[in-house]
Amino acid sequence: MGIGRIVQIIGIIVVLDALYFGMVKDSMKMEVFMLFIGSVIFYVGRMFDKKK
Repeated sequence: MGIGRIVQIIGIIVVLDALYFGMVKDSMKMEVFMLFIGSVIFYVGRMFDKKK
């Protein structure tokens, strides 16, 4: 498993945490912010994966 896949998994976990945080804490700002951060992390992982 390469570094790209690990970064993608971290991005997916952040997105899942964002959805959970939005449902439990009812904070739309934090949910959208975490969704954005998770998406960026996932995309960075895809860029690492495509370089191989």
